Amino acid sequence: MDSFRYPVEEIREKCDLVEIVSAYVALRKRGKTFIGLCPFHNEKTPSFNVNPDRQWWKCFGCGEGGDVFDFVQKIDNASFPEAVERLAQKCGVKIDRSEKGAREYSERERILRANNVASAFFRSAMMRSQAAKDYLVKRGLTDSSIEKYRLGYAPDSWDQLMEHLAKERVSQADAVRAGLIVPRENSQGFYDRFRSRLIFPILDTSERVIAFGGRAMGDVEPKYLNSPESPLFAKNKTLYGLNFARHAVSKEDRLIVVEGYMDAIAAQEAGFEHTVATMGTALTTEHVSVISRFTKNVVLAFDADSAGMNAALRSAPIFEQAGFSVRIMSMPKGEDPDSMLRGGDVSRFAALIEQAQPIPDYRIGLALAKHDLSTDTGKVEALNEAVVVLAEVDGAMDRERLIRELARYHPNFGTGMTLAEDQIRGDMSRIRSRSTRRHSRGAALEDKAPAAREDKPLSLVQKSERLLLGIIIFRGAEASKVFERLPPKEFTDESAQILAELLGRQSAQTGKIDQETLRAEAAGTPAESLLNDLLFGLDESELNHPVEQIMAVIENHKKNEKRQRMRELSRKINEGSIKRGDEEYEEYYRLARETSSPWRR
Repeated sequence: MDSFRYPVEEIREKCDLVEIVSAYVALRKRGKTFIGLCPFHNEKTPSFNVNPDRQWWKCFGCGEGGDVFDFVQKIDNASFPEAVERLAQKCGVKIDRSEKGAREYSERERILRANNVASAFFRSAMMRSQAAKDYLVKRGLTDSSIEKYRLGYAPDSWDQLMEHLAKERVSQADAVRAGLIVPRENSQGFYDRFRSRLIFPILDTSERVIAFGGRAMGDVEPKYLNSPESPLFAKNKTLYGLNFARHAVSKEDRLIVVEGYMDAIAAQEAGFEHTVATMGTALTTEHVSVISRFTKNVVLAFDADSAGMNAALRSAPIFEQAGFSVRIMSMPKGEDPDSMLRGGDVSRFAALIEQAQPIPDYRIGLALAKHDLSTDTGKVEALNEAVVVLAEVDGAMDRERLIRELARYHPNFGTGMTLAEDQIRGDMSRIRSRSTRRHSRGAALEDKAPAAREDKPLSLVQKSERLLLGIIIFRGAEASKVFERLPPKEFTDESAQILAELLGRQSAQTGKIDQETLRAEAAGTPAESLLNDLLFGLDESELNHPVEQIMAVIENHKKNEKRQRMRELSRKINEGSIKRGDEEYEEYYRLARETSSPWRR
């Protein structure tokens, strides 16, 4: 094969490291260097430095450092060739290869090309659809906004995009991996995922189209439809509009988070450029990690009655642990940022942002608003709810501030503020004490749990199934091949069945296994405990077992089970208790056929 070498030095010379890093980190100039919060570990004080003269970066907190290629590789989890290709495209260096020495693009690059082709198709379809243009005008979007956000339209057709992708030589495999087309249930062909929808291209901070969001223009469910996860796109790490917002966040040192695409666009177009939207998911630790690269100050501007607001309130501990200052913006009932700003209430929106409350204050306000505070009964009921919130506040100064504010609602406030405060403080302390005892008992039970499980030792096949799942998680064994031979529903117990289904689905959708995503999907299911056992309890040496040997153990066990069942059914046939036409009679002959041929060809 002809030798081939990338023009690495030319690319390095033409790349501006500060510009590249600024797509991911809010940098501030300090002397001859730039500093920011490290994107590779959580920190409160900036220790990430970029030297534009040396074109070198270094974090003095975690020790990471390198050149522009090292940064792109680490921040995007990319290989060296992928980093070189991406930077070459960004700085305008053309990479020529001989026909013999040419290498195929990586899967990411192929999916990226498929997305670019689809984006152009949706944009062209938008220009031909009067209904789509009228809808956008009705929503208050100008031509410049439509162009800026690359908005498009998916025609009401099952295969127009698929045919266009084929003409542009995008393979069906790449189109499926990008989530642009979907296999039909009967496995006979494919169809377009997005149909008769307004299309919002989702861009990363490098301005690459990594996915799409589709909004139904009529009374169709689901109202919003996103691309599935891919090597380019992960919902729990993506914030819509961050490619535009990141520059403004550096100046404002604050980020506004809204729920929908239109909310983000309306806010940015109204001058609140430091606004992003979630991808229809709750805020996660991964989101917090991304946000922490730019700021530690967040305002959540969600619809007060939405599921998103409830999820946001539950996410408070994630922000607190990362050292964030989070405030909740109180939206008027029935309003969202899009409707408010479209109605021209820009100054009102700005005022609501400034009036945003810390999460505990907001939650306590909700508790007080639910009750009639003109009566002693209403006050007591409101305080009982508010004190529970108060007990969850870790900062002593914040707790004391809230105690002083709540004292005025205490029935004994008339006899003196001190007495009312003391009683609230006492109620709160008892709740905190009970919570501490519960955690202590829980920890004690966890310590005893392994011993309790020893009373019911696992069978050989259960151990084999768990080891097989562990190898898929840690060693990247091909899940599709494993589950083709051993379908998830045939695993021995429910926890293993559910975990196998999750692994099979994630592998099919993304081509890899992400442990954090897996833990989130398993949370609250019978598979959660099993997954934790595998993540923290499997010995490294166990993972070196050949998959084929483990499969053979499981398959032999299944065959033995079938033979045992056959012997039982054969006895019943001989006794005359079952006869031709009975369900068990048919089962016998089905098992006979299965055990007389190789397992699952």
